[in-house]
Amino acid sequence: MGQAAAMSLGLRASDVSGQKTVRASAVPADATVGELVQGLLAKMGLSRHDVEGRPLNYYARLDREGRHLNGSEIVGDALKEGDEIVLTPNIDAGNR
Repeated sequence: MGQAAAMSLGLRASDVSGQKTVRASAVPADATVGELVQGLLAKMGLSRHDVEGRPLNYYARLDREGRHLNGSEIVGDALKEGDEIVLTPNIDAGNR
């Protein structure tokens, strides 16, 4: 993957409601999906905590394949130019 490290991708990301959408250009192909998600959270201004102050963990769903991406996956291996991902908070229902 020597060449992939020098490459970058352009993507589109939205929150689960579809109200916040951003274009992410020049995403390094050698970054992890987890690093991508963390960068997008800041760019989109998404909350990192729920209403009770507990930290939220987000994951990315790849629209093209209809699957959740693992945070350790490499962007250049999992995504293609122009892909759309949806950032979704991981909610633990009933967890106290």
